Amino acid sequence: MDKYSYKDRKYNIVPYNPDGVNQFEEYKSKIQKIFTDIQIEHIGSTAVPGMAGKPCIDILVIVDKLKTVEEHIDDMEQAGFKYAGQFVMENSRLFRVIKDNTLLANVHFFPAGHPHNDEMLGMRNYLRSHSEEVQNYSKIKNELYSKYENDYASYRKYKDEYMNELKKRVQKEIATS
Repeated sequence: MDKYSYKDRKYNIVPYNPDGVNQFEEYKSKIQKIFTDIQIEHIGSTAVPGMAGKPCIDILVIVDKLKTVEEHIDDMEQAGFKYAGQFVMENSRLFRVIKDNTLLANVHFFPAGHPHNDEMLGMRNYLRSHSEEVQNYSKIKNELYSKYENDYASYRKYKDEYMNELKKRVQKEIATS
């Protein structure tokens, strides 16, 4: 499935855990020791109160230039983040924390002005203010997990289809407000 390596990926879907905020703060602190003049945002399911999801902390780091990230690959790896390169999309960099083939954290680096920044932050903010959507999305994730517990690629495929529809609804709502 494109650039993602899902073979044997262990995952689970858990209820929202407020400790995700503390975990985010720990990762943020490590990143801030390496980089200056950056914006660090908690994104993904663990950033949305009430959202069920994988217990993986997703972090968005906005930098002026990706060259800055490349200059600090060794520092990030020494801090426990494994470099995955341009993994998600063009003009981005990814670091991960993986233990026993379980993904614990994704650290997404994007340059300022990249359109994906607004998309990720917009989705997080939308979900934080729409509890009914959080309930629906959590239900979908749990249903998909019960069907595809040992098949992360299928889980991800159907979750992404739902997310794409949700993105369209969010964009429509933002455009009309």
